[in-house]
Amino acid sequence: MDGSTGGGAAKFEPFPGASFFHAGQKSAIIAAMHSGLSAKDAINTSPATAPTGDVKSYAAWQRKLHFSGSDANGIPGKHSWDMLHVPDV
Repeated sequence: MDGSTGGGAAKFEPFPGASFFHAGQKSAIIAAMHSGLSAKDAINTSPATAPTGDVKSYAAWQRKLHFSGSDANGIPGKHSWDMLHVPDV
């Protein structure tokens, strides 16, 4: 079982690249990431505090994956993004 519905493969948002994530960025991808963090219990702030809240929450997610130092800076990387399973928007 692949965890999808309807027999098809689950669809996740492809990693948009680290340069996509910058202060003031607003998009459906960011909203989906926030939801993904919440589902993984990595969220530690409300959406109203984005983008700094999302950076702190993403850093918490990276630490949950056992990243540390500059690898847990709150900026998504491909591996941590893929592990988050952000829904395709």
